Amino acid sequence: MRGQVVFRSSRNVIVLADGNSYRCDLAGRLRKKGRNPVVVGDWVEFNITSDAADVREGQVVSVEERKVWISRRRDVGKGRELILAANIDQIGCVFSVGFPTIKFGTLDRLLMAGCSREIPSFLILNKIDLGIPDEIEERLAIYPKIGIDLIRTSVVAGDGLDELAERLKGQATVLTGPSGVGKSSLIAHVLGIDIRISPVSDYNEKGKHTTTAVTWHPAADGSAIIDTPGFRDWALWGMDPGELAAAMPDLASVANRCHFRDCSHREEPDCAVRAAVEDGDIHPLRYRSYLGILDSVLQRQERKR
Repeated sequence: MRGQVVFRSSRNVIVLADGNSYRCDLAGRLRKKGRNPVVVGDWVEFNITSDAADVREGQVVSVEERKVWISRRRDVGKGRELILAANIDQIGCVFSVGFPTIKFGTLDRLLMAGCSREIPSFLILNKIDLGIPDEIEERLAIYPKIGIDLIRTSVVAGDGLDELAERLKGQATVLTGPSGVGKSSLIAHVLGIDIRISPVSDYNEKGKHTTTAVTWHPAADGSAIIDTPGFRDWALWGMDPGELAAAMPDLASVANRCHFRDCSHREEPDCAVRAAVEDGDIHPLRYRSYLGILDSVLQRQERKR
């Protein structure tokens, strides 16, 4: 039988098929296929072992080829890929005005991860009822100019929720962002479901992980919201230093005019990216973000040697 994985724990998965949910374990050969043999969003074939109304169970025997997926680096041992979800249409990058305050370097890495997979991404700024400082407004103004849509929301005041619901309609959307930014509150409002909400620490502005595992929430109109555990930071997976600028649309638009094909856009002569920064065509803060991300990737490569 064919179904889609909507939840995965360390022991089994939940597969949705014909309106019913089946708790399934994995066939032995799948367990031997590495760290991400089955992820939320995968389409699978499974055998039903129990079809009683109160106990529906099965075993996943095969996984269809993934069309697209979003992943990040998990720094365990030598580091490995952590796939959040597969077969998605778009990514909603959820950040907040405060508690915790938006970190633009983290946002840029998340947007780069989506761009590298050709997944449309947009920014959701939550908790706008707290007031938006001028320095944050200045940074936010950059993103619509480079093709990143911005939706401002507040569950408390009700702002932007209809706009967000319209953006999610008919799409399978991953909502991801740091812990405590209010992803679960937004999902609960849009879908009208009850999701456990945790407070944010006043001491360090770090959120608690309300969502402990990736969960695919289907909606009646055929769309879906994929809730993901919050993170402290977002580390890129599978991107070499030479690929970073191509994942930033403002840099990518001029990078092919650099004199050197392997230009890192740092110190090379006749660099079109640096020239665009000097001319005001690329915002200096975006260029600074690129340099920081490039340094972190280079440092990680150096540690591997």
